[in-house]
Amino acid sequence: MAARRRRRIDAWVLVTAAVVVAVLAFLVAALSGGERVTRLWVSATVAADGSARIVEIIDYDFGIEERRGIYRDVPGLRTDEPIEVTSPTAPDDVEVTGDSPVRLRIGDPDVTITGEHRYELSYTLGGVSRGGQLAWDAVGTGWKVPIDEVEVHVLGAVDLDADSCASGNRGTAGGCALRRTAPGHLVARVDSLAAGEGVTVYATEGRALDAAPAAPTAPSAAPDEPGIDPLVPAALAGLLALLAGGFVSRAVRRAGREHVPSAGLPTVVASSGGEARIDFEDLGGFATPSASIPRDLSPAQGGVLLTGSVAERHKVAWLVDLAVKGIVELEPDPDGARTTVTRQADGDPATARLLDQAFAGREQLRLGEYDESFAEAWTAVGAELDAWQQSSGLWDADADRRAGRVRRLGVLTGLVGLVLVGLGAWLAGGQGAVPVVLAAVGGALAGGGIAAALRAWELRVLTPLGSSTWLRVESLRRYFAECAPVAIEDALAEGTLGDYTAWALALGEAERWSKLAKSVTVPGRSGHDDQHWRYATYGPVFVTGCSSASTAPSSSSSGGGGSVGGGAGGGGGGSW
Repeated sequence: MAARRRRRIDAWVLVTAAVVVAVLAFLVAALSGGERVTRLWVSATVAADGSARIVEIIDYDFGIEERRGIYRDVPGLRTDEPIEVTSPTAPDDVEVTGDSPVRLRIGDPDVTITGEHRYELSYTLGGVSRGGQLAWDAVGTGWKVPIDEVEVHVLGAVDLDADSCASGNRGTAGGCALRRTAPGHLVARVDSLAAGEGVTVYATEGRALDAAPAAPTAPSAAPDEPGIDPLVPAALAGLLALLAGGFVSRAVRRAGREHVPSAGLPTVVASSGGEARIDFEDLGGFATPSASIPRDLSPAQGGVLLTGSVAERHKVAWLVDLAVKGIVELEPDPDGARTTVTRQADGDPATARLLDQAFAGREQLRLGEYDESFAEAWTAVGAELDAWQQSSGLWDADADRRAGRVRRLGVLTGLVGLVLVGLGAWLAGGQGAVPVVLAAVGGALAGGGIAAALRAWELRVLTPLGSSTWLRVESLRRYFAECAPVAIEDALAEGTLGDYTAWALALGEAERWSKLAKSVTVPGRSGHDDQHWRYATYGPVFVTGCSSASTAPSSSSSGGGGSVGGGAGGGGGGSW
């Protein structure tokens, strides 16, 4: 049954959604708790020969990743001058390799660390000042991790005029301010840098001073404990999304049980509220194969009732039903690639209006290739069937409105849940239970909301009359699904083969009905000569032809300052 297939699909979608929620939480938590430099404090004391003694204080947060230490690539570093590295909390062994740039690898290959640690580096850099013009890449663009806070100090035994400060990607001008706090002392501060961004300061040397000012004391920082493992909020969010989704799905399915048919069922025990309801699958269990055609419905209407919405085959059944009534004639080509439709009568006013639109003044039209007039009429046929569905009295209008409200509320709740999952995962880099609680609540809301939006169709139920009519249509469908070739012979003998063909198309049994029609041989009669017999054998061809004639072919279309990286030093760094 269609409802059972849809429920299976919904279940897989819900499981997939729970997995997506978990993956989203994990990715956000991993990104928020990833490696970064929380603070980079650097100073350069410029000497008379243009070189500078650099001091870097790097507060590096490894997050939950186990690393052995950090490295620094420093272009222009003088390896013949002292290189000093210390750390109060992490291994500070240093290995110097390379020459362009020089790499300082800091740490112990046999020891791994997590969380935040401070590294203090001191080295000499050549070429910081040339001809009285200072240009220093205080933070190079080679850093592989973001930097939350940067503080730059330039000190010299000469007065320094601040020219400019540039921050961002290589080649970027501006973006930061360089100010003179005292003779021979310049300061720049940058709030944050993304990975691959740097800071370069430019200055002009002035009159000589007695001595360079003393460098200020670097701010103190204490290592933080590692954050919450990203798997924790991810697992909680995904699990609760799945559990909440399952609970809501079950509740919606129970609320969407059908009204007991007004006829056609044995006694059913009423619910505690006094209204007898039955699950849709249980209702289908009362359908038994029956060759009886529901004469109070057209084939197209019966198809809409069976599936709950308008499909292409329902409109094809409408056209074949007109052919059976003699209003149009359908003449397939021998190879089945095209079908000629000839108008023979007007039918009722609604039918005449639709045919006028489809034929557009022509006597014939061809199915199998796009026809603009037919496509417009085909859309109108679907609209007519939609309108019938709304006004037929076979569906509970109040239930339809409830389904719409539940769907909208589910979408809103799901979005709120996803936001909470993201927020909780983002905060998971810190400590405390709040991030975990947010991720868990968000996962439950997301799963429940997605399930409500996904399963709201269950709340669309039939009226008691609709349920009993549905049973008659489903019984006919089962007849088509199980009948023997003799059914074709009986229909030919009774003159009802055309009626059955239209219904087989509407109820999704056109392929089987066509095979049965092709397998039958009646002495003295031929499927080529009998029009309705021909319709039975070519049923699937009509579906393809109408689809081609109503679908437009797809089309394709064709169509005074400096910048970052302009100074000495810089380079980058990361972990290993």
